[in-house]
Amino acid sequence: MMLIYYFINDISERIGWSISGYVDAIKTPLFSFDKWKTAFSIQTDSFLVLEHFVGQNMELKPEYALIYGIFLIIGFSIFLSSISGLTRIWHGISFGVFALLIGTLHLENLQFLASIHDKAFTGIVLTVYICISFYFHFNSKVSLFIRFITYFSVSSGIILLISTFAKDEYWYVESISYSFSSLTIITFLFILFLALCIPFGILYITTFKNTGQGGDSLKHFYIFYIIYLLNLIYVYLNIFHNIDFGFYYFPPLLLFVVSTLIGLWLITQQDEIFGSITREDSILFWVYLGGSIVASSTYAYHLAQFDTAYVMAIEDAIVLCFIGFGFLLLFYISYNFYDIIKQNLPVYKIAFKPQNIDFLSTWGVGLLITCGLFYINNFSAYRSLWASYYNNLGDAEYFNGNTYLAEERYGMSKMYSIWNLHSNYMLANIAQDNKREDMARLAYDKSSKNEGSQQSFIQMALIDFDNKKYLESIIALKKGLDKFPDSKEIHNNLGLVFYKIGEVDSALHYLDKGIQISNSDAPILESNYLAIAALGKLPIDDDSKYLKELSESTDLNQTVNQLAYLNESEINSTSPFFNNLVKDSILNGNQISYIYNYSINTIGKETPYDLDAVIQEKLNSGLNLENKEQLLFASFVNHYNQKAFYKGRHNLLELNERYGRTNGYYLFLLGLDALKNNQFHLAVDQLNQAFKAGQKAAAYPLAMASTQLDDRDYSTQLWDFVFRLNILQSSDVEIIKHYLNSTDLRSNEENEYYFQVLLNHKDLSTAQKIEEIRSSNHAEDLIDVIIDHYVSLNEKEATKEFINQLAGLELSNEAKAKCIEADYLLGLNLENTSLWVDQLDINNVEGKLYSDIFKGTNFLNQKDQQQLYFNSAFIQYYADNLLKEEKTEEAFKFVSEHLQLNPYSEIITNSYLETCFSLGLKDFANSKKVEAEYLLSDEAVKRVNQLYASLLEDYNQKINQWDTLTE
Repeated sequence: MMLIYYFINDISERIGWSISGYVDAIKTPLFSFDKWKTAFSIQTDSFLVLEHFVGQNMELKPEYALIYGIFLIIGFSIFLSSISGLTRIWHGISFGVFALLIGTLHLENLQFLASIHDKAFTGIVLTVYICISFYFHFNSKVSLFIRFITYFSVSSGIILLISTFAKDEYWYVESISYSFSSLTIITFLFILFLALCIPFGILYITTFKNTGQGGDSLKHFYIFYIIYLLNLIYVYLNIFHNIDFGFYYFPPLLLFVVSTLIGLWLITQQDEIFGSITREDSILFWVYLGGSIVASSTYAYHLAQFDTAYVMAIEDAIVLCFIGFGFLLLFYISYNFYDIIKQNLPVYKIAFKPQNIDFLSTWGVGLLITCGLFYINNFSAYRSLWASYYNNLGDAEYFNGNTYLAEERYGMSKMYSIWNLHSNYMLANIAQDNKREDMARLAYDKSSKNEGSQQSFIQMALIDFDNKKYLESIIALKKGLDKFPDSKEIHNNLGLVFYKIGEVDSALHYLDKGIQISNSDAPILESNYLAIAALGKLPIDDDSKYLKELSESTDLNQTVNQLAYLNESEINSTSPFFNNLVKDSILNGNQISYIYNYSINTIGKETPYDLDAVIQEKLNSGLNLENKEQLLFASFVNHYNQKAFYKGRHNLLELNERYGRTNGYYLFLLGLDALKNNQFHLAVDQLNQAFKAGQKAAAYPLAMASTQLDDRDYSTQLWDFVFRLNILQSSDVEIIKHYLNSTDLRSNEENEYYFQVLLNHKDLSTAQKIEEIRSSNHAEDLIDVIIDHYVSLNEKEATKEFINQLAGLELSNEAKAKCIEADYLLGLNLENTSLWVDQLDINNVEGKLYSDIFKGTNFLNQKDQQQLYFNSAFIQYYADNLLKEEKTEEAFKFVSEHLQLNPYSEIITNSYLETCFSLGLKDFANSKKVEAEYLLSDEAVKRVNQLYASLLEDYNQKINQWDTLTE
């Protein structure tokens, strides 16, 4: 059964594969920034997982030697039990074969009784067996079963004794290795007998039903026999001359198995021939059975240990012996039994009672022919056996951890068979473990010759790949495909190397071919195909391959790569989020990438899945610190999708604090967020830092934000840099250049009105502003910047005048909300405020906010508040309410957090001062007042100082009153 298993599963399958993945990234759209007639896409990374197949080390298991040893004990116990039924001389010869085995076990290496003599223990063991064997030989009344139990018990006892006292844990591996020669002789003798089996088996099959009546026994016999001989010739040409016509044939291993089974019948037919050497009936069957177990287990053991040198020697022996005896036995059967077969009689019954040529003479001639065939083929099996011997010695040293001696033994093996897989692959494994890549690569190359393995080519190519020798890697893998054209593993790795040199089409071709070869059962190749299609920016259309409906059973890497591919094309997946894929406490790279890619994929969905619970669990566990940056960014994107902008900004602040020292990306996003909300001082600060950190994309929005500050020279310098980047249309460049230097309207086009006000509203009269707003299609932008400027200057009358004149225009809800905000912050008591509040959409956060402020409703919820983190009216209103409710500590926390978000806000600074004095935190208030002197404009600082002085005076009065009361 083991031989059949090794026949079905080739070396590559048994060596096995591991997977080595690496993460790549592709730029995918995050969101669009749209402000002041400018729109550009902000990008981020989506992660992809690409996976190489990696050949595993040749796994040599001492357990195989242990199992082999058990079969040897069983086989030799049957053999020793049965030879007692032979005549004295043949009993002695047969026992001599076993004695040879005992001598070659090198039991002296165990150091038992070494003080007496180094071979004392060997002598004792041999004496025990001699005594038992000759006792059974002279006492023939003891049954075969009792003899077997005795030998098996004695052998097991000796093994148990050695295992108990041996210093070497793997002593049995070394003993089996040293007994190689005797076990090989037994195996070769057994093959010599097997060479007779199939010819006589064919004779039996074609004549066992004959009764002397009509039939075609002769024709059937020769047809089957010729097919048998043609198979042997084809196998011979294939093995010795590498000629392969692509025909199916019975390989040597199957010939060995079939012959062994036929031999169980054949040996019973030879009692008359060998009757002179036996004393018991059917004893030859048990001799044969014991020998077959020893030979078959020896063959299986070397197959299990990937000892291709031994396998080649055995296969050579099988083919040459079978050919030598096959042709001669055809002559023997034809010359002796032709007429009887022709008469359709059961010839098999007299197959060993020849009429012309006796069987033993024929057997002797067959042996001479076989020796001649070995000679013609240069005794290649002999050299392979020496290579196998040293392979076994090397394995014994390897098990004991003596890799230096193991390398020496494997090197000796290569002297006899330079291309043998076992020694070269083991040398490559050892070299790779010791970081000697050049030696490993050379050894893998040598192991790829002859029968080779897929892993030899894969490992060669991976070493070249790691050393950036991509062309050499491709050459190695293509050689592998020549030998293993149906290897999906080689197709996969070849596709990845082609991608590495930019050949996307070739990469996809080999991956697709590998998938087709494996009948679409190749999730790793499909995953890599999607990853490379995404990296190659292939459009998603009806012809796109391997996109599928995702489920919990889908390969995780394939899910990650499909999401990245969809992200690159801005396509939302219809699949839900699968929590079971990330249920582990410690997440690996592909699980993190799944959360990350899925968060990006939900951007733009009407009802995006909320990943907050999943992400927070992984962040708070403290077990995913290596991937905290990706989790924090996924949390930011998720909060963005859920419109929890306040939490999202905190995510960006933490990201920048932890990871932003060498990368201004997070500052860039923070600055854009500030610019979008008209927090121009904050935007300039953060975008300027991002620009200095290497984010050149920050230059354009930085220039935009700087136009709303007072330093026009700095703004002009920034715009000059932006112009040199050639990212704007020439018409836009001309407009911006003109209005940076002049307030004069060039023409009556909408763009001219818009940029005249946007860049120069501080220098225009109210009437001019109203007139230009009336002519613009983007009035909301202009109203926002103008009112924010007025509020920042605390210019109540100018603000009131501007808003009153705006009332004559048809205003959008956004513009009305801005006017209401100014009314509340500056206390303008505008006539239209009440009407505008009623007109706002109550389902909108601004509608809820101003309804709560002016009507006393309670519409705002916590989720709504997440969108108002830069709304000064909300911050002042909420802080004032907390103070009124005497929730001073909560108020302090609230304004502190918002002041941290935007330290350039005069309104939040004032709320902070008021809260500090409410709590008696005079020193905190003073520190913030001093800090404001560096952050706010001069006029704002004066107002803050006035407020501070007023609050301090009130505070001191209260302290004095308290002191008076206590006295």
